Formats: sequence, C-alpha cells, structure tokens
Amino acid sequence: MLLNDKIRQLEEKYGCTAACAIRNAQSGEVLANYREDLVFKSASLIKTPIMLCALEEVEKGLLSLEQTIPVQPCHCVGDETPVIQNGTDVPLSVLLEYMITDSNNSATNVLIDLLGMDKVNAFSRRTGLNDTLLRRHMLDYEAARQGNENLTSAADMLRLYTLLHKGEVLTPFMCETALPILLRQHDKELLMFADPARKAAHKTGGLSDIAHDAGILYGDNRTVIFAALVTAPDFNQCIALLQELSPCVLGLV
Repeated sequence: MLLNDKIRQLEEKYGCTAACAIRNAQSGEVLANYREDLVFKSASLIKTPIMLCALEEVEKGLLSLEQTIPVQPCHCVGDETPVIQNGTDVPLSVLLEYMITDSNNSATNVLIDLLGMDKVNAFSRRTGLNDTLLRRHMLDYEAARQGNENLTSAADMLRLYTLLHKGEVLTPFMCETALPILLRQHDKELLMFADPARKAAHKTGGLSDIAHDAGILYGDNRTVIFAALVTAPDFNQCIALLQELSPCVLGLV
C-alpha cells in the first residue's frame, strides 16, 4: 500500500510541502513515491555524499583514515567539540564520525575544504545523484542569502542509500566503513521518533524551514530504503509532519 495519501493529508494538516520515496530493499517494491524528484535545500543530508567522497579518496590512497587534518578558524561555526577546535589536528576518521553522528558543522567544513566542492559534486554526478549539489559551507549565511544553497531530492537520497545497501557502484570498503557510522546516528527525533531504538543507518537534516530524514531501516520482516524531505515556514511544522509519519514508516518493516 502506498503512503502517498497519508503524506498528502499530513501536508495539508501541517501546512508543509513534502517529498517521500520509500522502497523495499529486497524486492524493489514501491512503498511511497510522492514528489520524489522535487529539489529541496539539502541541509545535513549533503553530509553523506561528503563522507563517501572522502572514503573514495581513502581507497585511492590519496587520504588515510588515520591522517590528521588541521582545524582552522574559518571552519568553526559554534558547534565545536573538545575534539574539534581551532588549532587542533583531528584524524579524518574522527571528522567523519562527528559529521554524521552529531551532524557537526565545523567538522563538515574541514572536510569540504580538504576535498573541495568540485570533487564532492563530481562524486555525486558519477553515482547518479543528479539533483545533489554542494554549493556552500555549513552555516554560511551570506552564501545562502546569495542563493548558493546545497541541494538534493528524495529520489537522489533513495538512490544513494540503495547503493550503500546493495554494495553496487560504491565499493565494499566504502559501504563497510560508512554504514556503521550511519548506524550510530544520534538524532532520532524525526522518522525514528516512534521507536528510537529501531535499527537504522540514516542521516537527518534541518534548517529553520526544513527537516529531512533518509537512510536504511532494518526490520525482522524486511529492510526498506527511505527518504522524506519537508519544508514549511516553521521548522516545527516539518518536525510535526515527520513525527506523525514515523509510525507509518516504522510499521513497514
């Protein structure tokens, strides 16, 4: 049964615009396909392609997980941890962990400068993420005012996590390194809200007017790949929609 009607009802209830793509990971059965090609500001969903691009460089021998990367003042946006601070050299593995599990923006900015936006975007193109574009650093409000937003779609996130799950296109090393990090995601306030203990390898994202959640949901009966992206004038409207949708998505497995 498609969830499209439920999502449409929640849009009307909360005054949001939503997109949702959900597939059975084994059979490919479509469980939701609501506006999946609509392009949104990506918020922190962009961090998964950044991580995978970095892991590709590690596999090529151009980087190593153990090498340390300097944190500079330009990287720091106020969410630094004791591990990631101006003037410290931080292992690449630690930067990746904090970027995904804590959604740390300072760690992300270090990685953007390490890799370069062009390299991240080239990775997205090669993997078929046609709507996904990195155009600015995290919390660069001036770039955002100029219209340089990071972008993605539910269809792109569905493809990305399907590739991670199947180990196709992406190499075994990339998948085996990325999935345990995504499984340690700390934010369970969106689609995992109804059962935070449920096993999921996912990444959330939010700004003042958006909330997103995308990843792989593992269950006893089946595994599903999901992506739900929501925008509204008020962030709390987006959260409310995803939290009410949560038991419907979790019930799929």
